[in-house]
Amino acid sequence: MINQFTFRWSRPRSCSTLVFLFVAFWGQATIPSIVTAADVQDDAPAASSSPLPDASEAGSGSDKATVSEDVVAESDQDDVANEAWDYSPYRVLVWVASDDARFDADAIAEPLRDFLDRDFASIWRMKVRQTPSSLHAIMNRDMGLLNYDSITGVDPVLAVKKDHDEAIRIRVADDVAKFVKKIYTTKDAVDSLVARGEASGDATLGGLVQRFEVVSDNPIVVAEKWTDPSTEAILVSRGLALTLDEPEAKLVKPDVQGLIADQVEDFDKVYLVNVKTNDVHPRVEIVEMDVLMRYFGPVSRMPINVGATPSQTVGLGLMDAFAPTVRIDNAGQKNASGLLRASGLIITDESPGLVSAGDVLRPLTRKNDRNGNPFLIGPIDWAYLVVDKREGTSVEMDFYAGRSGGLQGRKNNRTFRTAIKAKPQQDHTILRLHAQGKPNEPLIGYEIYQKELTSKSMTFIGRTDWSGRLKVDRTDEPLRLMYVKNGGAVLARLPMVPGLEPVVIADLRGDDLRLQAEAYIRGVQNSIIDLVAVRELFKARIRMRLERGELDNAKELMNALNEQPSNEALADDMGKKQAIYLKLLEKEGPNQRRQVDQMFTTTRDLLAKHINPKLIRDLETDIIKATQNGGKLPAAKPKDDDEGEEVAVADDESGNVAETTPTQ
Repeated sequence: MINQFTFRWSRPRSCSTLVFLFVAFWGQATIPSIVTAADVQDDAPAASSSPLPDASEAGSGSDKATVSEDVVAESDQDDVANEAWDYSPYRVLVWVASDDARFDADAIAEPLRDFLDRDFASIWRMKVRQTPSSLHAIMNRDMGLLNYDSITGVDPVLAVKKDHDEAIRIRVADDVAKFVKKIYTTKDAVDSLVARGEASGDATLGGLVQRFEVVSDNPIVVAEKWTDPSTEAILVSRGLALTLDEPEAKLVKPDVQGLIADQVEDFDKVYLVNVKTNDVHPRVEIVEMDVLMRYFGPVSRMPINVGATPSQTVGLGLMDAFAPTVRIDNAGQKNASGLLRASGLIITDESPGLVSAGDVLRPLTRKNDRNGNPFLIGPIDWAYLVVDKREGTSVEMDFYAGRSGGLQGRKNNRTFRTAIKAKPQQDHTILRLHAQGKPNEPLIGYEIYQKELTSKSMTFIGRTDWSGRLKVDRTDEPLRLMYVKNGGAVLARLPMVPGLEPVVIADLRGDDLRLQAEAYIRGVQNSIIDLVAVRELFKARIRMRLERGELDNAKELMNALNEQPSNEALADDMGKKQAIYLKLLEKEGPNQRRQVDQMFTTTRDLLAKHINPKLIRDLETDIIKATQNGGKLPAAKPKDDDEGEEVAVADDESGNVAETTPTQ
């Protein structure tokens, strides 16, 4: 049996020729998908592999041959079920929507395959089809707003209340027919679904038709019945069903053909191509959808130049939009490794299916429930991977994230982790900061710094404006580590690729309360410094007047000193403020509470050290001595060396700054 071959050829139909050679030489051999890359010529559904071209299309002259159906069937099984990730080509669907017949899917299919043959024949199994009419309107509106919910929003779904007595047993449409008595809907929805059921060979829809009850011609009215306690289920579009709450809806797909969700699930990547020839600037817009992760890449725009064929324009756009995928097999806190999809089928370093050192990838995660439906899916917020090296089909990557642990987790059959190459298409990205859980409260005046990946130095980028926004330009270095600061404290690290998305939003814990507490503490500390200077000044003046015999003046100054803020007064005020700030910071997280509490503790220690009652007691003792001595402070007695040392130590322990030099 032949196993895993890779072929590259400069001319169309090259793989067909090689198929003939292998079959003619070895007979009924198993043809792997990489040999049958010419099956991109077939537009049959991707659920079953494409047949090989017949003899008339296999080439010219002696290249003509007929391949038996057994070979194709065995090849199909190998293609879908048995191939390894790094030897499995991408299953690709190209949906074309155009306002010009020259760009019709049937018209460009063959030339497009020829144009892409050299670079993609071995790594793509491509189908070219006309875009479903239900998607034309949303694609013409704004390609950048496309997402999984928007393209599948027109699909009919059965919405069952999650608080239904049998909700846990309802998984498929047949279960709805079994456990639900009535399904409210519109006549148009019933007619459309029955028509699809007839096309699928089941006009009764497994008994669902008997459960339908038409209550209105307006689907909005049907949705409004969701709040009625007697309502069990309704049949509406998926987009409308996603708005249902109180109680939450359990969505079940009817078993019919033609659903957008089912059509895309047969592929790995879907390209939505929108051709605008009547626009002021004629162009082709293409968006790549990674089906497993339901992730939509940036919009690739290709101008329609004079002289360029439709297939060339669309082909260049597809090449620009294509992003290779890596399956993440091992992940640590700072690095990860995995296999590059279809990399074993590539023999040239110039292939668009490869990634190189320095390329930036966006990590994505999908976690399925028991029914295979994702409950967690999409890119990891503020996280990117940078390719360190590629050896064969394996890729080593460094992990940069705003928070730790994004890639790590338990491995199981319902968890998938991949990374898609980031290909920015715009010149800049708008970074917006707002308070956590409060989108209408922008973080104004916050400082944004950039740190290089390989150094610790930071460069000031700018400050957020009145709406919390800052424009970050695209540079030669695709990945930029942005740090958010406020009041000197680092609030967040935000890795980002400028140009990949038009706007990125950071939901941060604002630290305005911490800054208010810090400002208050700074004020208290400055007051302590001023009070220490004032007390020392009073001390010097009082003793000078006592030494001169001016007892009354000394007492007046003593009264003025007693009116200055005391340790107890300042400590009480700080205690009240501390309780207020800690109460307000309960919702801001433990870090800010800990910082504020530490600031108050440090300031309280400073107050106890420098503002204490010893100075007052010493001066009161001097006044008593002066009163007993006729109004004049008696001269101090000389002390020996040992006594001087003891006094110095005592003063130091009391909190005053004291010299350790013995008294002379």
